[in-house]
Amino acid sequence: MILSACKHTQKAKKTTAQEPTTTTQPTPIQTPIKIAPAADVNALALMKQVQSNALPFKELSAKMKTKMVSSTINQSFTTNIRWKKGEKIWLSMSIIGIEGARVLITKDSIKIMDKLNNRYILKPLSYIKQKALVDLSFADIENIFLGQLVFVDSSKAKYSINPTNSSILSDATRFLTNVLFDKSSKNITSIFVTDKQNAQTLESLYSNYQTQMGKPFAMDRVLTMKNSKETVELTFKFQNIEAKQNLEYPFSINPNYKIEK
Repeated sequence: MILSACKHTQKAKKTTAQEPTTTTQPTPIQTPIKIAPAADVNALALMKQVQSNALPFKELSAKMKTKMVSSTINQSFTTNIRWKKGEKIWLSMSIIGIEGARVLITKDSIKIMDKLNNRYILKPLSYIKQKALVDLSFADIENIFLGQLVFVDSSKAKYSINPTNSSILSDATRFLTNVLFDKSSKNITSIFVTDKQNAQTLESLYSNYQTQMGKPFAMDRVLTMKNSKETVELTFKFQNIEAKQNLEYPFSINPNYKIEK
């Protein structure tokens, strides 16, 4: 753009004394240079710190107390997790020690073993959107469990600070995301996401940070998902987390169960 704006001036023609001429110098056209806005270095530094605090593991097992509240359910249960990072998350939900459901989430599918109703639900990962009210990828699910950032566009992130906390605001094409941090520890305290295309929101609250695998980890979470018709609230209280190797992820299909696809 700069080269095209700086044109060479023309040389004057040689003339004789009998035919005097004048040479007009063309005025170079000054084309404005478009400069991309600089990334907010404070926001990027804070995002990098959050990323560095992710639990370092290939496989882990965890146990947590869970409660789900919606228009159709209000139930507390114990959830056991087996997790192979980047590949699959296995969940077993029990009430008073009796397993009622088992779930296997992969990058492209979700399988649910409903022992209470003798059925299997075999669906693409997009099925989660119907139940969670938010369009979540497998990476989004992992980041929610890890307490990492979700729906934040680093090129749109803006940092601000006030007397009680600091924040990152990301106003991207689809998602408006506001992340609040504890001012002293710089740990995430809440994430609020608005899906501007689908009029849906996701709010995640984080508290009770403890050191796990050498990293600060929020042991208590409250996840609230809303659309225009429904609200789903999930409460998680982690009890223990442990790095493992060669975990099993059992999910055999009972031939007597009804299969729903």
